[in-house]
Amino acid sequence: MAVLFMAATPVNAAVLPSYDLDEIIIRANRPQAVVATDSINAKYVNPGKAATIPELLRQTTGIDIQQRTSMGDNQDSTVKLRGFDARRYTVLLDGRQINAAGVMGGQYVDWNTIPLDTVDKIQIIKGGKTAGYGNTIGGTINIITKGNAVGGQVSLLVGQQGRREYRMNYGAQAGKLNLQVVANTAQADAYLRNNDYDADQYGLRLSYEPTKHDTWRLGYNKTKAQRGYILPNRAGTPGYDPSWPDAEGESLAPSIGGFQGFGDGSYWQKDNQYYDFSYKRTYESGSWQLDYYKNAEQRTEVAKKDGVVTMRRVVPSDKSDYFGLKGEVLREASTIGYGAEYKRLRYGYGHYDVVPATGGKPLSGIYPSQKIDTMGIYVDNTWQLSERWQAYVGLRYDEFKGQADAAEASTMRAVKESGLSPKLNFAFKNGAHTTTYYSLNKVWRAPSMAEYYWWSQNYNNAALGNGAPNPTYHQQLKPEQGMSYEIATKHQFSDRYTTKVGVFYQDLEDYINFRHTFPFTIYNIDQAKLWGLEWENEIKIDRYNSLHINYTNQHTQKSGVVRTDHVGLAEELDYSPRHKLGLAYQYDDERWQVRYSVNYVSEQTEAYTNNKVYHIGGYAVHNLGITRALTKQSSLALYVDNLWNKAYAEQYGYPLSGRLVSMIYTHKI
Repeated sequence: MAVLFMAATPVNAAVLPSYDLDEIIIRANRPQAVVATDSINAKYVNPGKAATIPELLRQTTGIDIQQRTSMGDNQDSTVKLRGFDARRYTVLLDGRQINAAGVMGGQYVDWNTIPLDTVDKIQIIKGGKTAGYGNTIGGTINIITKGNAVGGQVSLLVGQQGRREYRMNYGAQAGKLNLQVVANTAQADAYLRNNDYDADQYGLRLSYEPTKHDTWRLGYNKTKAQRGYILPNRAGTPGYDPSWPDAEGESLAPSIGGFQGFGDGSYWQKDNQYYDFSYKRTYESGSWQLDYYKNAEQRTEVAKKDGVVTMRRVVPSDKSDYFGLKGEVLREASTIGYGAEYKRLRYGYGHYDVVPATGGKPLSGIYPSQKIDTMGIYVDNTWQLSERWQAYVGLRYDEFKGQADAAEASTMRAVKESGLSPKLNFAFKNGAHTTTYYSLNKVWRAPSMAEYYWWSQNYNNAALGNGAPNPTYHQQLKPEQGMSYEIATKHQFSDRYTTKVGVFYQDLEDYINFRHTFPFTIYNIDQAKLWGLEWENEIKIDRYNSLHINYTNQHTQKSGVVRTDHVGLAEELDYSPRHKLGLAYQYDDERWQVRYSVNYVSEQTEAYTNNKVYHIGGYAVHNLGITRALTKQSSLALYVDNLWNKAYAEQYGYPLSGRLVSMIYTHKI
């Protein structure tokens, strides 16, 4: 590979390696002309190497990445959108939600289940500007896969820390039928103690167009992953090994009486399957579409002590499904949209294959404590008011219903809530090269599965497990709601320089104060506020060289926290850096591609344990990528992550890797 990389094989402009992900943009969903658009600089980072969607989003304004490990991390806060974790924004894959149901770990987004090689573009709506997506405050990230492509590519990645990836995607057309397949496998050795990773992924999508007006789609995606639990590794902890970095460990949620904890060899294994079906009908004056999807996820957790399995439990952790209808009607000067959706959040009965020691008391089976049903309907309209003004207005109704799902779930409290969310956006053409966007929207979000569960569990407890007074005691848990405001201006100074700057402000009432750690206090506080500035610059130096510079400034504030609940951070949200700066340089000619990026994140605070607030120092990480075209069909790339071997962490207690070198060979088929 090294010899091929340095070979001076003659090529011409037509053989420049083409990565489909280089065309990824982040933009607001329909109506695009009214809602401010963003551009992602993933093409500068060079996504030919990117292993997950978070890597693609890292330099985007308004998005923060807080990973504990470089591969296999799927916690709530891996990606934050304007300060909000995955419970407060929605992630869609081709329009279908992939936020997990939220048991045994929270409403996480499993970014590893997204077949990266099939991604065409990414759409982002910040702050819930449109009525088409509801039950969200932070916004929506919609990942769009490639269309009915023919052909594909295979790639092989090898790197330090035992990192290996083999990826393949291929598309074929047979008359009116199109087939898309994807197969990926990834492995990585542990960097933190016991945290190795191994995953396999397969995907299939069929599209059938019997007429020019009808499209049927059927999709299936399966991911099977195994990841070792991160073990505590600090001086004085059991089994401390100084050959591994000092780190905090992971815990079992919910915990079990008599559980002895994790030792070397402990792991979780997850089998995730997605099923999708859609039918779309188009006609001269619009279209309508029916959607159905189903999740089938099972998680197995294995604890070991001194090589002996001390606990093994199996939980069908997601059995959710979704029904949806959406459409649009085109008018001479407007577009009318409408839709309805119904979602059932469920999980199944689990069991113990190996029961942990419980002090003589037999451990009962795992039953699905709670279930949640959500329903939403909306209507919106986009008008061309004049040559310079466009307007978007929408209205959405959401309903939330939570209740017990098994006879044993006596602590679960029945609750039903609903809310209206009007939306209003304007776009004004100031001149030939300037557009200003205005946004005024109401946002609304119901509790997640984890929030609803822990609120019900503690409702009748006057004191928490640690003896502190319980702020949840006999207090109703209400949905979050509030107002979101934004103004942004995009200006093109020349063919080579474009800039966009915007400010946003969100004022939320009944914000749900919750940390998914013991003692699991959860209740509404009076208010939470988030505001900030986002600035993007794209500079084309010449035909070969370009720069992309992004800056994010953000602030948070909250009031009404009960200090006796030992949350720690009482006046602001944790993991919200004040400053974030991304700079990316790109060079492209007939033979070479060079990517150099710098990501700076300022100091952050974290309420990690009871009564303690930790500070995470600011850091700047440099990354380098060089790609060489070998033939018309193949290329070789060298990547160096964390070029200057910076010691840093994105979450307290989980240091990330130093310098990592990897190489990728890609061949088109």
